Amino acid sequence: MGKASTASRRGFTFIELMVSLALGMLVVGMAVKLFSQGVDATWVVSQRAEMQQDLRAVENLLTKDISLAGAGLPVGQGVALASGTGVSPIYGCDQAGNCPPNGAVNYPCAGGCPAGIPTLYGVMPGYQLGIIPPGSATTSDLITMSYSDVVLALNCYNVQTIAAGTVVTFKVPNPLPSTCVLPAGLNAPQELNDPVVGLTPGDLILFQGTLGVAPNTNTFYAVGEVTAVAGGAGNYTVTFAANDDLRMNQPGAANDLSAYTAGTSVVANRIYVVTYYLRVQPDPLGATGIPVLMRQVSGHTAVPVSENIVNTQYSYDTYNAAGQLLNDQGDGGESVGISLNLIRQINIKHLTIRSQLTGARSALYSTSGYQGYDVHTSMSARNLSYQNRYAGN
Repeated sequence: MGKASTASRRGFTFIELMVSLALGMLVVGMAVKLFSQGVDATWVVSQRAEMQQDLRAVENLLTKDISLAGAGLPVGQGVALASGTGVSPIYGCDQAGNCPPNGAVNYPCAGGCPAGIPTLYGVMPGYQLGIIPPGSATTSDLITMSYSDVVLALNCYNVQTIAAGTVVTFKVPNPLPSTCVLPAGLNAPQELNDPVVGLTPGDLILFQGTLGVAPNTNTFYAVGEVTAVAGGAGNYTVTFAANDDLRMNQPGAANDLSAYTAGTSVVANRIYVVTYYLRVQPDPLGATGIPVLMRQVSGHTAVPVSENIVNTQYSYDTYNAAGQLLNDQGDGGESVGISLNLIRQINIKHLTIRSQLTGARSALYSTSGYQGYDVHTSMSARNLSYQNRYAGN
């Protein structure tokens, strides 16, 4: 009988075991590394996609408001606001007295402040009136656009009476006036107390009427802030009480509703005064807070548009008195006495968003800073008048 081979019962040697273990660990380590890089890449891409999506939504909303600037306002002029009582109308604040971080903003003055008349324009620059966001060395800009509401058919109501410049009676006439423009699908104007589109405190109303006796007549405009609405069934009393939050209602002052007397033919429209500004909201996980772009309409509460907007800067192309084009004016030429009605183009120089989290989350970053995107665009102010620099040539 042959002797059994001892070689068939031998196992791995220690060296073989260590080599195989090292190779296995190397393969597993490489797999873990590839998986980790894949996760990091997915995180980076998702953050960039989220930033792009948020920034695109902000840009769309902002450019929509810019494109409407001046729509429904008097062509080629601003609207003089109530003044002469030592109180200046303001914008950017709500019914609770909440204003942008640096406080309420006064309307620009035709002819220059403080001696000039506070005036509502289609576009009102807020050059360096904003905050310096966390991590930035640049003061942000505000921007404000004014335009008429095309949803509530307020111009279909007759203005019956204006008592002492504070109480206005609206009534639906039969037939409807020639100035009536009804939204599609409606055969009658909405009720002014409609819970969706009706008037509420903080709304701004633009009144247009003819003063004087023919042939010595002139068109007069006035703006009032709604403080109360009462009535129903097509017959309403709207109050424009003094000491309103936006200081629009100043009974007896120049350019106030008090200028309208009994028998004056008056047409009313709701207008929107829309202001964009940056505010830093407290961050429960950090000390610096989160910069948020806010959108504030007339006298209503500001609403957040997007978080992590860290820079807003605008400039304006306009004309001087000689008809020469002036490009890239931060304040629209206001500081040198140029009317804001001559603005031809609004430039978004910087609309910058940062990522929600820092790069410390990802091994793909050499630093732990934020990701960021910045967009630039320009829009013509199609609803504003402009000076024809080719006239006479």
